[in-house]
Amino acid sequence: MEAGLVELLDLFEYKVADLLEGRNPKGGRSSVVRLRQQLLQSNLPPTLARRFRQIDAEYRSLRGQPEEHLPAIEADLGGIVVEDEPSLDTPERAVLEQLAEAVYWQRTAREITRQMRHFNIGKREALRLTYAVLQNLESYAATPYFKQDYNLSHLEIVHPIPAYSDPLVRLEDTEVGRNLILELVREAHTLSERLQLPSEETLPYLRRFLRRVIDKGLALRYGGGKGISQEVLRRSLEEARRHNLTSTQIRQLEQRLREQSLEDRRLAMVMEQDRQAFSAAAEKLLELLQKLLPYPKGEAQPPTLPAQIWLGLDPKLSLQQIPNDLPGLTLRLVPGSFKAWDAEFTVTQTGGEFSLVVNGSEYPLSEVEPLAVPWGSFELWAIRRGQYAHLRLETRGEALLSSLLAEGRVLAYLLRPDKAFAYLRLLRAFSARLKGPITYHDFTPDKATRYQEASPEALQDFARKGLEVVRSRMERSSDWPALMREVGLGLALEKEAERMVQELTSWLSQRPNNQTQTHSLGSTTLGDGPSSLKVGSLVLSLRQEGEAVYVSAPGVMARRLSDLLVWHLPEGSAVLAREGPCIAHTFVAFDSHV
Repeated sequence: MEAGLVELLDLFEYKVADLLEGRNPKGGRSSVVRLRQQLLQSNLPPTLARRFRQIDAEYRSLRGQPEEHLPAIEADLGGIVVEDEPSLDTPERAVLEQLAEAVYWQRTAREITRQMRHFNIGKREALRLTYAVLQNLESYAATPYFKQDYNLSHLEIVHPIPAYSDPLVRLEDTEVGRNLILELVREAHTLSERLQLPSEETLPYLRRFLRRVIDKGLALRYGGGKGISQEVLRRSLEEARRHNLTSTQIRQLEQRLREQSLEDRRLAMVMEQDRQAFSAAAEKLLELLQKLLPYPKGEAQPPTLPAQIWLGLDPKLSLQQIPNDLPGLTLRLVPGSFKAWDAEFTVTQTGGEFSLVVNGSEYPLSEVEPLAVPWGSFELWAIRRGQYAHLRLETRGEALLSSLLAEGRVLAYLLRPDKAFAYLRLLRAFSARLKGPITYHDFTPDKATRYQEASPEALQDFARKGLEVVRSRMERSSDWPALMREVGLGLALEKEAERMVQELTSWLSQRPNNQTQTHSLGSTTLGDGPSSLKVGSLVLSLRQEGEAVYVSAPGVMARRLSDLLVWHLPEGSAVLAREGPCIAHTFVAFDSHV
């Protein structure tokens, strides 16, 4: 696979060289655009990634040059014109990039809002650490060392980690905490450009920064210059004995030394406990950043908008030509009506302001705040940039529960202990194979001992993280089913591999619609008191304590339900998903021959 990427990179370099020398490359400028997009979406190794960035920088330097060989696009406002390959120099391409970025930040903000229940608990270590990191990062960015000090050798921590009850920070306010995490993502997003650092070094840099904040920030908070150090008291005691002070004065100094020693030990224990808690919080923040930041800074795939601009809004043409299954469409704002997703839309204009009328309700289109309108199981997003708007359907509420349950179906297989956790070993080997050749000895049954020793919660978290990584790699590979079958053959798990191909295909293609409501799967709403539900042959009890929900069964220890829980049974697995007070559930029955 790497050899193929090298050939593509060589071809890209040749075409860019032609453009730099004023020649029209074979296939035209559009072939360069397509080749560049293919390389951007590929999982390039670090050496090839560095080479690609150098070539791409030369290519992007051509943006300001005229392109006489490209035909001008004439916008026919009386109908719809679909532009399949807009040039990077056209306003349409620029606005598509702006709208894709706006979609990314809208999704990121929504995901952070969903994750806040994991951060706004306990002593809020993650939020307090985030506050200290942002404060110190801002201070350090103002120094002359910032842009060259990748190893943070000149970093001085000047802002301590705030106390849990600090009234100036107000971390108990969910909106404040959400904005803190969002600001951290924004800082991480631009960090590599500000430091001229390779994008893949963003998270390692932040990991070093977090460690320094934890070590020095805690020392700042607990040091504070209070009391007299043991060294000073010890020297005073020596001086008192040398000058033959009274026994009473010497005993007083000895007592003060003992008390200070006890206090120092107490502070050392408290600092160590806090250091462990904040280190765990740092890992939680880094996991979130890896999930949210676009590749290669993290594992997320930034949204890509189809290279299509729907120009004009002639009703007859739009009714026929706008596909009803598009997840999103971009249009130039012109007063008129059209139909999409089986609904009537009207764009109105008053002066320089535009509004969108959806099913009789009018909503202003602002360039500052995206519009989000409830749409059955979805939200209809309308994001405006200048004379353009992007309309998009995004899952919410019940559809989100359907998506969680689809993920839970895959987890149900991964958590099966049969054949020394065959499915989990298969997934780990498959994940490694997506990156390159592997040694199958690393995934044999004797390697599954740690899975048997892990708690159900730890094992589920491990499987979910692995599944997230696998999904991002699968989305960059077109031949992943063949690779899965190859791995199954190498591990003598052909039937399990075939099952995983089916389940992963179903999960990846799962697109909630108005028919995928939770009532078709089974759901309940949490009340003030305990409730119960039957899944398969098991009756589970649900109990809510504050923001936490606990699930239990007779004779089994209760487990906490955050957003997804898989409860294993001999005949299958119960899968529970939670969004707010709503709990959806389904049962995955296992085939006896698999």
